[in-house]
Amino acid sequence: MVKKAKDSKKRELWQDSARSLLILAVCSIIGLFFYYWGLSEANIITIYILGILLISSITSDRVFGIISSVVGVLLFNCLYAIPRFTLFFYDIQYSITTLIMLAASLITNEIMTRFRQQLEKEKEEIHRSAVLLETSQNLQKAQTTRQIMLTAATQLQKMTGHTILLFSPQGEITEILPAAEAEPIDFEIPPEMWQKWIEETRHTSVTWDSKKSELICYKMMAGKGIHAVVGIQTNIDENMRLYDHNLILAMLDETALAVEKQMLNEYNEKVTRQAEAERLRADLLRTISHDLRTPLTTISGNAEILLDSTHEALPETQKRLIQNIYNDAEWLIGLVENLLFVTRLENGEMALRMETELIQDVVPEVLHHFLRRAEGREIAMEIPDELMLVKMDVRLIIQVLTNLLDNAIKYSPPETKIVVRCHRTEDDAIVEVLDHGCGIEDEDKENVFTMFYTANSMGGDGRRGIGLGLALCQSIILVHGGSIYVKDNAPCGTIVGFRLPLVEIHYEDNSFGD
Repeated sequence: MVKKAKDSKKRELWQDSARSLLILAVCSIIGLFFYYWGLSEANIITIYILGILLISSITSDRVFGIISSVVGVLLFNCLYAIPRFTLFFYDIQYSITTLIMLAASLITNEIMTRFRQQLEKEKEEIHRSAVLLETSQNLQKAQTTRQIMLTAATQLQKMTGHTILLFSPQGEITEILPAAEAEPIDFEIPPEMWQKWIEETRHTSVTWDSKKSELICYKMMAGKGIHAVVGIQTNIDENMRLYDHNLILAMLDETALAVEKQMLNEYNEKVTRQAEAERLRADLLRTISHDLRTPLTTISGNAEILLDSTHEALPETQKRLIQNIYNDAEWLIGLVENLLFVTRLENGEMALRMETELIQDVVPEVLHHFLRRAEGREIAMEIPDELMLVKMDVRLIIQVLTNLLDNAIKYSPPETKIVVRCHRTEDDAIVEVLDHGCGIEDEDKENVFTMFYTANSMGGDGRRGIGLGLALCQSIILVHGGSIYVKDNAPCGTIVGFRLPLVEIHYEDNSFGD
């Protein structure tokens, strides 16, 4: 690429030299015609000044205008001053004419050169303003982060005319937009150099030499986050002006803001979709739960009546079928209640009725309802004599204990013992349910309180677990300002417990003295 640039510059130099010589030759021929026609020398001088003006306007460097001015004066002195065809003259008038012609030529060359430079600068500024405006419009049309990045790289290439490289923040090349007639890119950036630059500076340029070309890198960032790094491949001897750097930084800042806006839009759309999905899910669960509650209650009640009234008259097979109907109906009723509790808690529709209650009163009430559902398992209580007062919504805490006992029955073998143990610390009342089942794997313990997550589905009745019970328990306990946990029960089994803040009761001395 550097060689091609040098060849192009050399070719342009020869072309400018040929143009200058041709124009001076034409001016000299026209001047000779004027001389033989008897026109004044002022007309001949005007022809040379016009030629120098033309040379200054079409050549790439002011040096050609200066040289042409000197050569034009010498040609005038040689062709028209007496003695002709020499560089000497006898009349002082020719010396004054020569000096005036030289000064006029140099001034004309300088004026024309500055005018051309100013015109080129204005064209360049108009082009870059158009590119910046087009960049803003294209960035607004981009639909993804990748499209935004490619738009910025394309506009940078259009503005600078160089090969553009896009890097990830880790230094990997993600896109290459080669300039016309550019050589293949082969930059190897040392990771330690890249990491040091990424950490220490914000908007700056760093160069790496590779095959007589350099890569100028800019970070595309908004705030403290780096979205990408843009590399511009330039010639080793080409220096970018401060104006160019500022334009590039302005374009990259605008691109980074567009990326931030796109990421924010994508996040908002994701949150909106999740919120809508949650709302639809909650509405669906609430509708299904209300529709199922009445028939399930009827089924459970009828099955219980059959079990109580015809316990001795029915054959064993029929009694077992009725018992299964009753158990399944009770399980479905518990599932429906869990669904209703979950949707109400999530939507903030459940008003808590907080009252100060004794743990010693709540736990036995729950165990009394589980005598029929124990299915051959022994359920025991370990409750201390010291009072444990907790501010709670009793119906919700009963729901928590119900779910914990349901899980303990489901995941522990028959003829095993389930223990509900209560004790206190200085600030909390602790209630734990211990079973002797197959336990919970360590990788599952962090997820068992996640909705619809089930562990050890093959250890119990796998068709029943849908992962709502423990998620509901966690929501209820958190609402009460407590915490819930799960741990192993040695030598086998699981302990699921929760903590609730104790209520301190202060007694006042109301005795009266004599």
